[in-house]
Amino acid sequence: MLIVEDERWEREGLAELFDWPALGIGSVETACDGIEGLEKAIGIEPDIIVTDISMPGLSGIEMAKLIREKLPDVRFVVLTGYDDFQYARDAIRFGAVDYLLKPIDEEELHATLARIATDCVEAARRRGDEEQWRRAHEEGRRASLRTSLAALVADRELAAEDAAGLVAALAVAFEGPAPEAFGIWIVRAPAAVDRTAPAFFEEEAAQALQRPVIAYTTGEGAALDAALLFGIRTEEAESLPELATRLLHRLASVQSPMPGGEWTVAIGGPAKTLPSARETYREAVKALRFAVWSGRTGVAEAADEVKERASFAREAETLDRRFKELAKQVRSSLGSGDEQAAEETLDQLFALIAAYPGASRAYVVSLLGGLVEGMLSVAAPAGLAAEGDNAFELEALLASEGQGELRIRMQTAVRRMARMMRDKRGNKDDSMVERVVRLIEERYGNPSLGLAYLAGEVFVSPNHLGATFKKKTGKTPTEYIQDYRLARAEELLRTTGLRVSAVAERVGIPNTSYFGTLFKNAYGMTPGEYQDMSRR
Repeated sequence: MLIVEDERWEREGLAELFDWPALGIGSVETACDGIEGLEKAIGIEPDIIVTDISMPGLSGIEMAKLIREKLPDVRFVVLTGYDDFQYARDAIRFGAVDYLLKPIDEEELHATLARIATDCVEAARRRGDEEQWRRAHEEGRRASLRTSLAALVADRELAAEDAAGLVAALAVAFEGPAPEAFGIWIVRAPAAVDRTAPAFFEEEAAQALQRPVIAYTTGEGAALDAALLFGIRTEEAESLPELATRLLHRLASVQSPMPGGEWTVAIGGPAKTLPSARETYREAVKALRFAVWSGRTGVAEAADEVKERASFAREAETLDRRFKELAKQVRSSLGSGDEQAAEETLDQLFALIAAYPGASRAYVVSLLGGLVEGMLSVAAPAGLAAEGDNAFELEALLASEGQGELRIRMQTAVRRMARMMRDKRGNKDDSMVERVVRLIEERYGNPSLGLAYLAGEVFVSPNHLGATFKKKTGKTPTEYIQDYRLARAEELLRTTGLRVSAVAERVGIPNTSYFGTLFKNAYGMTPGEYQDMSRR
């Protein structure tokens, strides 16, 4: 409550007259005239003003008129010694709730202020109820619009009334019943952002773009995306990147990410109709995936990927050749026990990948999958099929959205292989022989398979491999290869109808005459005779 009275003793007496908290009045301020009363009222925004009429400088009625313009809900109680209808009429005109003559009857004043205080509390409650209802209604309306947007971007059927609701909500900023075109963008938030509700994106995008925006969020953490639907004017169709830049600056100014995290806004072209906005959304999805894959932030457009893909098509062979060279170095470093060199070469490998952003994620993952398979073939203990481990690693690689994430997974794989290699060195000769046996069983059809070939695969000299292999198996690698080839040949002759020349080539002995000699020495008859006997 504010008391405005130019007579000091009356002002101070009123301020101490009652137990104000008992009346529901929490604080009481005073002013010595209409000018000070106006200043204090604007500053403290009281619920009740008790004022005299006749005061120097500014009368109570003039003061009340000025205050009413700023504070329409304030309640005035007029105290005056003038028993004049004109003053009463003026007081009523500016909305005084009561008009009391001096000398003041304390009981009458007490009853008046108690009633007004109760009215203030009730009015505040009503305003609170109305505001709560308004907010609940608005939240329900926004939730319905977001559900409709979710259906639109998910390519689900959108009811006519839901589509009409979206159009009407976006048309507010445009002349006519609908926007001239529509845009759907996708905002990828940095992982460090803590304000991720749809309302946040709607409010900030509306401020940046100066129009209503409907948002639908999916994901969380480093993969939190918000789809934004809004109306577009025809003349804005060519300036969408500039609008997106405005949005980026707005988001960065209100929610600064931690170092290393930036906002990304992926955009497609304008859509002439709401249903065709689905295609715009798909363009934005492609733009976002490419931006995330290539480690780009800022404004991303679908045309970026098309341009990079076309450039890469002319340079794919260069990447493939250089990748194979570096992959071989990684395997060699692992085989020789130099884990640091393997990781340094892996860094070079990913620098190479980054230099070719047009190389698709699937293409790069297939290359890395081959590297993982090669590392497993070096590191996995013989007898344990690497196929399961390889499938697990490949699945993890495929789950990577970006090159940074892919790099971390590959570093983990290299370190795991290095640990496996350290474990194997505790029983090095046995592991080497087991590895060679597995290679023979996998590659016996390769005519080049021999002692030098196998020694290169396990990173030892041919002499060391030959001596160690014979010590462990009782046969030289060449003898083991020949015996294994002939065993496979016997199985093919017995169970298939392949010609002898085809069997010879399949088991890695393309010289049919030489194959026949070896087979007869081992089985006591020619391959043809053995095949005829098996058919009887």
